[in-house]
Amino acid sequence: MAEDEQQRRVCRTCGETFPYPGHNSLATRSICERCVAIPEEAARVMRILRRRVDQLTREVEKLRGENSE
Repeated sequence: MAEDEQQRRVCRTCGETFPYPGHNSLATRSICERCVAIPEEAARVMRILRRRVDQLTREVEKLRGENSE
């Protein structure tokens, strides 16, 4: 992949996808531009809760798949 080519990344804090690198963007490889401004203490809690929600979502989808068989 060329160095100037943009990639779609997933923000560790909010879970949204964002282009990286963005022109004049404050986004990092793992945090989108919106979440860069969030204080670290709040961002840490958001990351923990997002991971838990993702985990529960996968478990529910797995259970739905087992029940449909």
